[in-house]
Amino acid sequence: MIGPVFLTVIVIGYLVKLTDRLVVNPVFEILPIEVDATFKIILTKLLIALLVILLVSFVGFATKKFIFKQLFSSWDTILNNIPFFNRLYMSIKEIALAFFGDKSGVFKRAVFLEYPRKGIYVLGFIMTEKRWDIHEKTGKDIVNVFVPSPPNPATGQFVFVPKEELIEAGITVEEGIRLVISGGAAVPPLKKNGGH
Repeated sequence: MIGPVFLTVIVIGYLVKLTDRLVVNPVFEILPIEVDATFKIILTKLLIALLVILLVSFVGFATKKFIFKQLFSSWDTILNNIPFFNRLYMSIKEIALAFFGDKSGVFKRAVFLEYPRKGIYVLGFIMTEKRWDIHEKTGKDIVNVFVPSPPNPATGQFVFVPKEELIEAGITVEEGIRLVISGGAAVPPLKKNGGH
């Protein structure tokens, strides 16, 4: 949730600067000279805000409904068919989905685990519980867990943990990411019925 908000703020900031450059001078030239300069500035800023809101709304609507959805789907297909690059693209896409993506992102749920030693607990995110070679080699039900490093949830350690050693955190992935970004300051509220 924080990723899309951050990117939206950056894009809107860029659009405001671009619109300011393309709209301010023409508006000053159109308005009569007798109008107070403060009024011109306020009117120009309101016009810029209105144009940015309309542009962002249109792009959002078009992306969600029809135009860009097909375009992005085609682009995705093209990138997936380029040898070597497709592996890199898919890795970056999965990471982006984990932090900025839809509800089926890479992080499945938040857990606590003892790491880096017994008695010290950290927040981790289950990435997958799919069975593969490590299950056969260890004879245990192993879970892939990402342990983020505050304040940047995109960095951290990737560890394999036996499922029985994990404690369900009882918080959403978004709450967990907020906790990491805040360095532990944004503790989610205590849940009723024992916090489970």
